[in-house]
Amino acid sequence: MAQIAEHPWKTLKQLSIPVWFYQLSDEKIYLNEPLQEMLGIELAVMDKQQVKEKLHEEDWSYFERLARSERSERILEFDYRWSNGGESHWFKDIVHPFYNEVGNRIGYSGIGATDRIYQMDLGRIKNAIVEIGEGFLRYNGQAFFDFLVKYLAAVLQVNTAFIGEWKGQQKNELFVCSIFHKGETSNGDTYQVEESPLELLATSVDCFYPSRAQEYFPSASILKRYEVESFLGKTLMSSDQEPIGVLAVMDQRKQTNNPMIRPLLQIFADRIANEMSRIQTEEKLEVLSRYDSLTGLLTRNYFSDILPGALEESAILLLFDIDNFKMINDSWGHAKGDELLRQFASYLRKTFAKQECVLSRISSDEYAVLIRSSITLEDVCLLGEQIIHSMRRPFIIEGKEFYTTVSIGIATSTPDSGDAEEVLRRADAAMHKAKRNGKNRYEIYDSRMGEQMREELQLKQALHQALEEGEFLLYYQPQISGETLQVKGFEALIRWNHPEHGLLSPHHFISLAEETGMIVDIGEWVLREACRQAKQWQEYGEPHLKVAVNLSAYQFADVALTDKIMGALTASGLAPESLIIEITETMVLQDFDRSIETLNTLRNSGISIHLDDFGVGFSSLSYLHRLPVDAIKIDRSFINQIDSDRNEVVIVNAIISMAQSLGLDVIAEGVERKEHIVYLQEKGCYDYQGYFFSKPVPAECVSL
Repeated sequence: MAQIAEHPWKTLKQLSIPVWFYQLSDEKIYLNEPLQEMLGIELAVMDKQQVKEKLHEEDWSYFERLARSERSERILEFDYRWSNGGESHWFKDIVHPFYNEVGNRIGYSGIGATDRIYQMDLGRIKNAIVEIGEGFLRYNGQAFFDFLVKYLAAVLQVNTAFIGEWKGQQKNELFVCSIFHKGETSNGDTYQVEESPLELLATSVDCFYPSRAQEYFPSASILKRYEVESFLGKTLMSSDQEPIGVLAVMDQRKQTNNPMIRPLLQIFADRIANEMSRIQTEEKLEVLSRYDSLTGLLTRNYFSDILPGALEESAILLLFDIDNFKMINDSWGHAKGDELLRQFASYLRKTFAKQECVLSRISSDEYAVLIRSSITLEDVCLLGEQIIHSMRRPFIIEGKEFYTTVSIGIATSTPDSGDAEEVLRRADAAMHKAKRNGKNRYEIYDSRMGEQMREELQLKQALHQALEEGEFLLYYQPQISGETLQVKGFEALIRWNHPEHGLLSPHHFISLAEETGMIVDIGEWVLREACRQAKQWQEYGEPHLKVAVNLSAYQFADVALTDKIMGALTASGLAPESLIIEITETMVLQDFDRSIETLNTLRNSGISIHLDDFGVGFSSLSYLHRLPVDAIKIDRSFINQIDSDRNEVVIVNAIISMAQSLGLDVIAEGVERKEHIVYLQEKGCYDYQGYFFSKPVPAECVSL
């Protein structure tokens, strides 16, 4: 990073002797305070006209020729008469030309020639400005500090010079960035500042003990170590005037406190403070780059950096993905989405607080937890189940309840498990399997998942062509009235007639369609095709036949959903009363208020709403009585257990009773045996769907 040399006047004006600087760019003369006092004026800056009025005519002519003269390295003597209050006084100044870093002359400085010591010191200061500027351009960081302490010790002819940085909130320690002592440069020591001259520098701008420093601070370890007689220190200040460090010179001899010492130290202090501030800023940025600004967890890059070391011993890696987050973000808005990410990160911190672990947000909605303690895989799985179960509780964002679920992938690691990226890939494969298997669950990696992921990648690529190539088709499964044994309608179920793999059920490709974003286009095709087929059946003599279409979470979150549904009805000529929209508890609860508004709009148009897979989600009476739905469908997992597990029967009983109390119809899914029908009829459920009546079949095989 290129450094920019400072203007020489910034240093010259601090001298305790009279000095001026003529700047060619604005043709103005700058005067320091001692010179103003000597000349009896109160102007820090004078233009040429003001100077002309003070100088003798002959002296002014000489000054003008000097200003216009060609480049010269010569040091000039300028004798002039200065008028003040009607009296003129002779002065002699030594004039030095000044050049910038590219060699262009920028002006002249002048200092009284009455004291030759001052002239010599000014030469030293000028050389210091030039040489430090060159060092500032040539070095940075540690190399710059090493250059400066060595140069400072030489120019001030002392044994020791050092640069230190304050540590701790109370500035009770000083870390030595660089110290030059008797020909050698080192760094890394830390000194306590209490009862030492360093303690004074924590609260003041400088500290000068030209002699007997150890007598004043007998317990100061830094003075004892270097057998210090004299100590001259300067506080390094940041741009907002906060102490950040110390510049000091020490010697085994006494030092005279002449007026040049402080300005010379200040030259160095300003430069060092600038460089130290830059380094500290870069260090802070480096630390910040390790942590995600939204959640405070480790970033993926830093997590990847530390992962190899963390996996040198056995460990377990968990990968979390918030289900349907893109859809959540799009429907709720990014502000609420960000708050959900923050709250979930906080939840993970609390959940794993007692574990020796590392937490990271590795992508937009993915989190990694690496557990390094001696925890068993069984215990980790219990934690996973706990997290999944606890996600039934809503996140409170801006006073509203929001529900979501999470998919978890788990991979174990031993010292011979391969590199860190391989372990991360395994956890990712397990997480994706959890999403394919219905989300809201965890999966543990096994060796077959790698091949499965490669197959899925091929399916993802083929999905983009499947719709255009007409490879999707609908199968239909009848919904039966148990009281009349008549077909009330059909549920439309998508299949993919893959050119290589044959007929694929939704289990193989719906989650992939969601990941690729194809789910919306596919869902709209299902809606249009189901409406068209239902209208065709009605025209064949079944005017009361209805068709049920499942919506994906992405479709339900679409603000144009109602328009698209009505468009499909209009295009097919199907009446709204002949369409049933099936939704799940999870998609409704993701934004409950908006869901109610959408469902009310659909129902007011004549469309029926069924709540699908009831019992496997949140299943809360507190929200169910507020939902504008017409029926609930008991999930097949409960129906299949009716005659073998009395606990599951209790759940079925509760669902039927709940629906009856709310005036809702109940449809049992997965009815496969006569025993199912008998039990369900005893409990008051009379609508069924399942293999007992018919498997899903293509439209041409449907019996009307």
